[in-house]
Amino acid sequence: MPGVLSAVLHATLAPHVSSIPKPERQPAAHTALSLEQLQTELRNLREEMEHMKNQHNKEIKLLMNELDEEKKIRLSLQVDMQRMKKKMSK
Repeated sequence: MPGVLSAVLHATLAPHVSSIPKPERQPAAHTALSLEQLQTELRNLREEMEHMKNQHNKEIKLLMNELDEEKKIRLSLQVDMQRMKKKMSK
């Protein structure tokens, strides 16, 4: 069985068969149209990416604000706990 697997893995292509596909030649008009479509798609993707980036930054700012509020609450609770402990120890 290992001999069969080795033969399959090491099989060679005939000299006239290439394993790398060659791009097909297209007429110039079709290429220009495709180029325009690709440029439009690229522009749209960049706009979408910029929108997502802006939205992400807004969400990060909101989360940072929430975190700051939570920190303030935690510190306030810690101060209250320390006061209570002092009162209890008296």
